[in-house]
Amino acid sequence: MRQPSYLSAPPLPLLLALPLLAALAAGCGWSAPPTVNLHRAVQVGDLDQIKRHIAAGTDLNQRDGNGDLPLHLAARAGQVAIARELADHGATLTARDSAGRTPLELALTHGRTQVAILLVQLGAPLEAQAMLLTLVRAGVWDRDSVDFLLRRGADLNRPDAQGRTPLHLAVTLGHLETVKRLIARGADVNRPDGAGRTALALARDPRQPNTAAIQTALQQSGARP
Repeated sequence: MRQPSYLSAPPLPLLLALPLLAALAAGCGWSAPPTVNLHRAVQVGDLDQIKRHIAAGTDLNQRDGNGDLPLHLAARAGQVAIARELADHGATLTARDSAGRTPLELALTHGRTQVAILLVQLGAPLEAQAMLLTLVRAGVWDRDSVDFLLRRGADLNRPDAQGRTPLHLAVTLGHLETVKRLIARGADVNRPDGAGRTALALARDPRQPNTAAIQTALQQSGARP
């Protein structure tokens, strides 16, 4: 049985009109609506869905259930293109997550230096020495992140307002691996803090964690009693 002609194909005028309609839609800036939650789109790296959210006017500074903004998620995951898209369309560079961390801090904490470079280029404020101390306090040591900060003025032997260098701070907090890496990068093991205590003296405090291992690491690196 022959199929009726009206079921076989769209009318010719409609076929001719489809390209024109598509061109008109593009010219008017029309975009398909998003079908994925914004935070989910960032998590899976779906740039197309993020662009749809931007076109639809979605708030790019909304928080998810964990207190993260989309830019926090992109920074943590190292998604450079998505971070740029968000920042170019109004994402706040200095917004803090529920733990008080900025996108730049998250990028450096997770070793995402390409995102960090982008954020600084876009205007995110960076105090390199303060950021280095922040990483040390967190017990985080990523070689690329540390190099990024050293190139921007951080100093492994510069004391803070209390006279503590990053090494003093790492020893006090018991961050053994950070202590070892600071020493390997040239931290002065015999420099006293503001109270005249060396890193080895601080490591002998029985209240500090990893005291024995830190003392050994310091002594093997030339720390004097």
